[in-house]
Amino acid sequence: MDSSLSILRLFSVLVVFMALVISLFASQVGAAAAQGAADAAAIAVIDLVPPTWDCTEADLPVDASATAARVAAERAAQLAAVQPTAVEVHADPTCSVIVSVRVSSAGWLGMGEALGVACRRPPSAEGAALWAPVAPPC
Repeated sequence: MDSSLSILRLFSVLVVFMALVISLFASQVGAAAAQGAADAAAIAVIDLVPPTWDCTEADLPVDASATAARVAAERAAQLAAVQPTAVEVHADPTCSVIVSVRVSSAGWLGMGEALGVACRRPPSAEGAALWAPVAPPC
């Protein structure tokens, strides 16, 4: 009888440990998916920006948010357990386009959320101090 109880205890501890490991894995996959979707969306928005962009949010292309949302959804759709829930596109005076993507992922211990933020500058935004032909990172 004691061996049966000890096997049951050992099995229950192993099940709890495996549930924790799988949930941690799901949250890490969600974070990686959010960052990848944010990077892809930022690059897609930068591709829409005309060379004469005046570095204001008002002068961003009209469909910048829709493009970012579409690209983020396509990128996150590669992982069935990760769903994008929010996509935001902002511009700042340094000619940077900032895209944030929030995703939710399902694990054994419930839903987890992750946020990915990416910043890109268009190639026409040369570094004023560096005079570099390639835009410096944000």
